[in-house]
Amino acid sequence: MGKVMVVMKVFPDEGVNPDELCARVKAVSECNTAKVIDYVFGAKVIQASFVTEDGSGRDFEAEVQALSGVSNVQVEEVGLIG
Repeated sequence: MGKVMVVMKVFPDEGVNPDELCARVKAVSECNTAKVIDYVFGAKVIQASFVTEDGSGRDFEAEVQALSGVSNVQVEEVGLIG
């Protein structure tokens, strides 16, 4: 078994500071990276990645969606890494 990486975009609720939400996303255990990026029409979203053991059963999408200030989560990629 290897490790799995999940890459997602996290969309903040209207009026939520993206930098503050990024800090909350980084606090999720096994967060590899999280940064605020430009999206469309001047909007900001958080691009985050998480790494865990294959077969761990972690649902990072649900964990991040449950954070305060999150409007939506879009998983972009899931794959095995070395």
